Amino acid sequence: MSVIFTARGAFILVTLSLLFSGFLTSALILLFDPAGQAFLPSTLIVGELLLVVPLIVILTRNTVNLRETLRINPVSRRTLLLSVLLSCGIVAWADELERIVALIIPPPQWLDQLGQFLRVEDPLSLTLIFIGAVPLAAFSEEVLFRGFLQQVLEKQWKDVTRAVLVGSLFFAVVHLIPYWAVQIYLLGVIMGYLAWITNSIFPSMILHGINNGIAFSFANWEDFFEGWYTWNGHVSPLILAIGTTMTIIGFKQLNRTLTPVLES
Repeated sequence: MSVIFTARGAFILVTLSLLFSGFLTSALILLFDPAGQAFLPSTLIVGELLLVVPLIVILTRNTVNLRETLRINPVSRRTLLLSVLLSCGIVAWADELERIVALIIPPPQWLDQLGQFLRVEDPLSLTLIFIGAVPLAAFSEEVLFRGFLQQVLEKQWKDVTRAVLVGSLFFAVVHLIPYWAVQIYLLGVIMGYLAWITNSIFPSMILHGINNGIAFSFANWEDFFEGWYTWNGHVSPLILAIGTTMTIIGFKQLNRTLTPVLES
């Protein structure tokens, strides 16, 4: 067995992938746009793509089945719809959790500045940032963390709960934003569960993408959410009630559909 399919080897490979993406993306910014402004949309896309390049190259050289090794397994339409249903509810509550945390611990100024990077008016830049921050980020990060790392940990440790909890903790830590660590960790745990129970990253990609999509939408069209989604600085109680119902129904139906398959 190759060392990359051990827990230690998987952690090292994921870390190297993150460093490879970060360093190369930074080099491109310094080379083409030292001010770090106009080149952001392109570098965001390049950075997300570079996350999975080292992993795919190494796995290809090990002649493994990429689809199975990275959990890029197809799922039924019903599973996808249930994933969308519960993801919408979870994201609403994750948003409310962030708002509650902000009341207790005011967010640092640099966090607001970070959000400015997602706010653009040029249609082309807006499209490129959306592609990089939503579908591409959801795909590359789920391949890396839920597809590869968590699956290796599950097989090595023979303990799914431990694999999900530790993998999600690592996922939260490498985001390097302590203020969001709790929210990222909780979302990581849920995404890890979805990837395990469906044996596919597509359901976790849906949750990841919807979460990033909401953040992107708020950064650019916050006024649109006033009055129906937000209420006195919080997520509307009606939205939270609907979200709770969607989450419960989604999880119940997903477990009812997939648990017998896992036990067989």
